[in-house]
Amino acid sequence: MSAAESPLGLVPVVPRYVPFALLLVLEAAALGAWFLVFARGGADDFDPELRCARCARLHARTEAFGRAADALAAGALAFLVLLPFVAAGYESGVTFANAVLAASALAGVMAIFAAADFLARVAAARIWPRSTWSAQPARIVGGGARWFGVFLVLYLFHPRDAVMGGDAGIAALFGAVGKRLAADLDSTSAIAVAAGIIAVAFILALASRWIVPLVSGSLPTALVPAHEPHGSAK
Repeated sequence: MSAAESPLGLVPVVPRYVPFALLLVLEAAALGAWFLVFARGGADDFDPELRCARCARLHARTEAFGRAADALAAGALAFLVLLPFVAAGYESGVTFANAVLAASALAGVMAIFAAADFLARVAAARIWPRSTWSAQPARIVGGGARWFGVFLVLYLFHPRDAVMGGDAGIAALFGAVGKRLAADLDSTSAIAVAAGIIAVAFILALASRWIVPLVSGSLPTALVPAHEPHGSAK
């Protein structure tokens, strides 16, 4: 967005490369955390004795893609939470109080969507008691971020953008902060990229954890009966 296109008539203060650099750093940090820290406990929460050797190998491979989807979605969500604070820092300077507020906002948003995903898994376990739903923190946080992406894409890419301008979705997502954010950024395209990443992560997780196993003649791990062996472990 150029200064002439700013809805508030202000000169953008955040260079074009800053949002993309922030997104790249957060995605790299999320991928590292998911693969090096959060996912050390194993591929999933399911007993390998309940699956045949072929299914165990298949699930181990597809779960790697699922983990990547979790990390990508969480990194993009973190970007959307922190970007307004970065823009505010360019406007008025970075202070310790603002840094603490940004960290608190990030933790709060992640916790809200993780809690929603956890409650959804609890409800699924009650409705389908013979199924097993992963309770790993990485799966819960990533799942919450991915489901948020569904609503995010609907907001950012609503047809109203064609009538009200390219920043209508930004304003719908962030409210008054979004209008200011659109004025401060040299380009809002990084926000659309983050939304696209979350949408891709949603599709990748769905494909790797559900569609690929079904197409390959195996059950998704959640549907493997919790107390009945599946094939031979040898």
